[in-house]
Amino acid sequence: MTTSMLPEMYGSSVGAHVVDTDIENGTMRLKMRVEAEHITTSGVLDEGLVATIADNHTTFLLMSHSLSVQPDQMPISVSICLTVHTMARIAPGTDIEIVCSTPLATSTLKQPQAAAVFVDAHDNRIV
Repeated sequence: MTTSMLPEMYGSSVGAHVVDTDIENGTMRLKMRVEAEHITTSGVLDEGLVATIADNHTTFLLMSHSLSVQPDQMPISVSICLTVHTMARIAPGTDIEIVCSTPLATSTLKQPQAAAVFVDAHDNRIV
């Protein structure tokens, strides 16, 4: 099977793309331009969009990071909770950065955790 025959991963075509990763420290940064269809009638990012992007990218971050700090263990791929908060109104055409992180390497917690923060790329305002 060629890659062109593989089904598209749900939510992968929304325009978010990885800019850089630091697997050892458990961080990933993405960029995205907000389009009108990404915004709710309340003027904030659609919570389903936010959850999908966060879930898709923190899963790969958790897996990669857990293998880097615990290579003899099964990779961790699922966090224990996904909570979404939209914080501010946003306009179409706004460039945002999405900063994903996991404290796995320094955490004493037994359950995996990950965070994804959506920030206006121009004024660092959390959206």
